[in-house]
Amino acid sequence: MQTARTESFDSDVPVDSIHRSQERFFVARQVRRLTATGMVLVALVLSAFAAPVSAQDNTQSVEAAVQWLLAQQAEDGGFIGFSGESDPGATVDAVLALASAQQVGIDIDLETAMKYLESQALVYAQFSPGAAAKLSMALVAAGMDPHNIDNVNPMSIVIVAAGLGMIGLGPYDHALGLQALVATGEPVPDTAIQAARDSQLEDGSWAFDGSTTAGAGDTNTTAQMVMGLIAAGVHDEMVDRGLAYLAGATNDDGGYPYQPGAESDANSTALVLQAFIASGDPALADALDEALGALLDMQNESGAFAYMRSVPDDNQFATAQAIPAVAGVAFPLPVKLAVLATPEATPAG
Repeated sequence: MQTARTESFDSDVPVDSIHRSQERFFVARQVRRLTATGMVLVALVLSAFAAPVSAQDNTQSVEAAVQWLLAQQAEDGGFIGFSGESDPGATVDAVLALASAQQVGIDIDLETAMKYLESQALVYAQFSPGAAAKLSMALVAAGMDPHNIDNVNPMSIVIVAAGLGMIGLGPYDHALGLQALVATGEPVPDTAIQAARDSQLEDGSWAFDGSTTAGAGDTNTTAQMVMGLIAAGVHDEMVDRGLAYLAGATNDDGGYPYQPGAESDANSTALVLQAFIASGDPALADALDEALGALLDMQNESGAFAYMRSVPDDNQFATAQAIPAVAGVAFPLPVKLAVLATPEATPAG
């Protein structure tokens, strides 16, 4: 995913305007929460594993993107990374995208990709808790046991880290960890929720590396954290503030940048769209539709998505990120089968 960026962008958008937009959204959510708490909670709990949103209108777009993505698969079953060779991270992203497409009825065989991941499991799971979390979610999405892939237990890393507080090197890893805990049926400890609360910036965002400097937050990390928290059953002011930050970061084209004021990109727009889907908030319906329109405007005739309109080339990472959003699903994906712990599996730590 093209998310590991920490630079700040100079903005032509007035800061006061962004803050007012966030404030209006936050206040509106608080009013609705006070007047209809029970209904909001039920809707949010269900939304994390809800059926795809408006996916029937976009199946052809998803199908075209899937066919292009599958054409990028290497002979060994993996998907090409930045190195120009098969890469487990790129393959996990592709598996999650393809599994999302399965949610709208597209028939996809994930066997060769999962065999490639089996061959890479031990090294990749130990790369970071975030990598272990993504691998675990890919296993769940493929209907496999996330506690045992080629005798490696990637969830062991996530579980240990969650018990200590921050999962991984920063909020982005942490958000993936929260999603993986929910997807695999593991309890989410209070320490993990508190770590998310402690790392949230004043403007409601989270920063990739955990910086709490004003302006360091980004839409990608914030969207992933919102999805993780909602999936974990957190429906309080922390989530509302995160959603308010996202709602206030929109561009005139309806899309979203990595940080407010930059050009809209497919990766950021897709993640924010997924966060809105996870929220199930009807107040975000217009923003959701506009984001979807902006994202589809970045789909090329080949079926692939461009990273930005100013960089119109087919982009594998943007395509993998866009497919789940266009399919109308949020992370973590629904469980296909029981994912029970496997004691004989080797911890990946």
